[in-house]
Amino acid sequence: MTQLGWFDAHFKARRASGGGKDGGVGDALFWVGEIGANDYGYNFMAPDALPSERIRSMAIDRITTFLEGLLNRGARYVVVQGMPLTGCLPLTMTLSRSGDRDNLSCVASVNQQSLDHNHHLQAALHRLRRSHPDAIIAYADYHAAHLAVVRSPARYGFAEPFKACCGTGGGAYNFEIFATCGSPEVATACAQPARYVNWDGVHMTEAMYKVVAGMFFHDATGAYCRPTFGSLLAARKDQGK
Repeated sequence: MTQLGWFDAHFKARRASGGGKDGGVGDALFWVGEIGANDYGYNFMAPDALPSERIRSMAIDRITTFLEGLLNRGARYVVVQGMPLTGCLPLTMTLSRSGDRDNLSCVASVNQQSLDHNHHLQAALHRLRRSHPDAIIAYADYHAAHLAVVRSPARYGFAEPFKACCGTGGGAYNFEIFATCGSPEVATACAQPARYVNWDGVHMTEAMYKVVAGMFFHDATGAYCRPTFGSLLAARKDQGK
């Protein structure tokens, strides 16, 4: 994989410059962000779409292979982020049929797809924990964090859980597939992006990412990060003594 090639080159340089035998790999925290949303998204829009199970299988295999590469190179502290509620994005809500809705008013089939992906990802992480017992592999539950915000947006400072800040067309989602953020038709963004969950129909706003990061980092119950981020840091500190 390209990323693992960069990884090897970086830590080879660290070792050469006195970074220790493993270049600091064993003491570093690795955060593997959400992987797969683009694959599902492109497939969602394709006229000859593949079965979602095939996309999921390829995505989970790719993530697992990447994580194995990290762990086999000595990584011991890893956080792996799941997928959010992709059925609550302006893109999918605009392009889906109106009858495909869940109790959040989001696209039911797409949210189920994300949930299935996350279940399979967590099963893969469980297998990795068994084969690498010296490593701590935490699961950052992006789905649960996003769900909490969508259910109670005002609690987290948001007024618009579904509307794109940088978009066009107005309406419930302010999104047009042929006039997206950055195109000539969309020269300006909303006046208060911190009040919006979504930035451009696909990506979240900086404010949303800040809220989600806080949920991951400060959760002490395991609702949003398992094991908790605090326990991961404590274990790292203890093992460093």
